[in-house]
Amino acid sequence: MSLVQSIRLMCDVITARISGLIKQKILEQVITMARLQIKMGVVLVFLTLLMIGTFLITPTTASDFEPSQASTAPNIWDWGYTGRPNASEAFSVWANVTVHEGGLGIANVTINISGPNVTIHDLMTYNGSFYVVNVDAFPNPGEFLLYVTAVDINGESRDGRTIYITIEEDDKPTVDPRLTLPVVVSTSMVIAVIVIMFALMYDRRQIELEGQASSLHADSPDINDS
Repeated sequence: MSLVQSIRLMCDVITARISGLIKQKILEQVITMARLQIKMGVVLVFLTLLMIGTFLITPTTASDFEPSQASTAPNIWDWGYTGRPNASEAFSVWANVTVHEGGLGIANVTINISGPNVTIHDLMTYNGSFYVVNVDAFPNPGEFLLYVTAVDINGESRDGRTIYITIEEDDKPTVDPRLTLPVVVSTSMVIAVIVIMFALMYDRRQIELEGQASSLHADSPDINDS
């Protein structure tokens, strides 16, 4: 092998090694850039979700709460009734009420009902699990509003959700005596005439039978004359 060929071979080897190093470096840079782009995409998605969540949150001010809904008032978790008040029947009301954290205890729980000819504010009693009370049947049809109020020892109160009970009007037609009286009287007169006619026919038949019996008795021979 000549000197020129040896030098050319060495140059080819060195060129191949340099090309390999350059390719490896370029590949590492591409991988690094891809990882960086992925991280930036994740960060952008997170920031976008955070901004959307911020826009969806509605600021709440103190004016959004009623003064009676104090933070230390008792908690009314739920309440309802058992029975059929909408069928004009007596029913029972129950309420799940507990002391609010930082509260001073429950002073009383009341059922409030308002409607046509009805105004009720009855205290409920604790049975070990719920506050309960029995309510009489509503006296008339209409719409009735019900809600529960819980008061703590400090006088702070909280109202539960509102329930509406509706009793429908009776759809039975009203009887007008001015319309029904002539019908009743005329029917009664017809029945009376029929009864009188049957009575006269019966009496006439009885008279005929008695006459026939008398004539037969008169025509028969007397035993004593023989």
